Amino acid sequence: MQSGTYRALVDGGLIACLHRKLVHRDYGRARRLFDPELRFYQSPTWRRLRKLVLSQDPLCRTCSIAGRIALATVVDHVVPVKAGGARFDIANLQGLCDACHNRKTAIESANARQVAAF
Repeated sequence: MQSGTYRALVDGGLIACLHRKLVHRDYGRARRLFDPELRFYQSPTWRRLRKLVLSQDPLCRTCSIAGRIALATVVDHVVPVKAGGARFDIANLQGLCDACHNRKTAIESANARQVAAF
C-alpha cells in the first residue's frame, strides 16, 4: 500500500469519525429540545437545581458507597421520572459519575422493557 493511499484511508476515517460524532451530538440536542420528557433538562429551574446538587454532592454517590472516589458529573433521579419520581425534589436527586449513571440507566431501561413485556 502506498503511503498516500494509507493517508487517505486514515484521513477519511478521521473525517467519518468526526462527522459521526457531530451527527450524534446534534441528534442529542434535537431530542432534548423536542422530546417533552427531556425538555425540562434545559429549563433554568433544572439548571439551577443541578448546580446546587453537584455543589452539595460533588462525589459520585455509588462510587463512594463502593469505597471509590470519583467526581459527580451527572445529576440522577433516584426514582426515575418515568417511574413516578419527582423531577425537582432534591431528595430524589443524587450526583453520579458518567459510568455509574450509564450503568444505572441501562439497568432501569432493561427492567422497564421486562415489565412492558408482561
